[in-house]
Amino acid sequence: MRTPEVRLRAAELDLEDMSFQTAAVLTGAAVAAPARHLDRRRPRRYVRPGLLPPLESEPAFKASILKMVLEHVDELPAAAAVRRHLDPQVQREIAEASRTQWLPGAWGVEIYEALAAALGETAVLAVAAAMVSAAPATPMFQPLLRGVIHIFGREPVELLRAYPHAQRFIARNCGTCEVVFGRPTTVRFQRVPEALRRRVWLVGQLAVIEAMLVLAGGAGRVEIDAPRFATTGTVDFLVHT
Repeated sequence: MRTPEVRLRAAELDLEDMSFQTAAVLTGAAVAAPARHLDRRRPRRYVRPGLLPPLESEPAFKASILKMVLEHVDELPAAAAVRRHLDPQVQREIAEASRTQWLPGAWGVEIYEALAAALGETAVLAVAAAMVSAAPATPMFQPLLRGVIHIFGREPVELLRAYPHAQRFIARNCGTCEVVFGRPTTVRFQRVPEALRRRVWLVGQLAVIEAMLVLAGGAGRVEIDAPRFATTGTVDFLVHT
């Protein structure tokens, strides 16, 4: 599979030093006091201290997506090195969550950053592209892809119509996504929250878009135009086919 070069049109874009707060907050768990004499109520079960789920207003991803990313990470020869860069508690929470549960959106960025720290940005490109390649065999994406192909055909650029719908299904409070058809076609994200405004997020999105073109039997070149990404969360992915 071709490894695309990451192209940033905005020379002033510098996201490496941006900081963000994770949506997760550490909390302790209460342990029930010993039952008194003649108290027939069951003692409360001990609850393992964990990370609170994201609030309704916070960016979040479906656990199924984060699980899928880690599954592809584990297929890498250097998977152990990547996981050493990830908080063990976050790894446990993702592993133990139900697939339909919402988890903090910052965790997705943390996985990408762990990949980049251990193996470089090419690993982010490879894992993101592999997820797209596996999508047609995934029950959660099969109906969406079939519907888009049935209505619009297999034209590579037309398959991008599925992307905003997929975003709404797997992400919450992560900004808006739209496809503007033209020369070039533009995949536009707006109001991306600060927790996701990282260079690795841009690299991952670029890989997904190029992999979608390949999935449809085509090819293309994607440029990132993001002069206001750090301040407003707006970015255009320019798709040249």
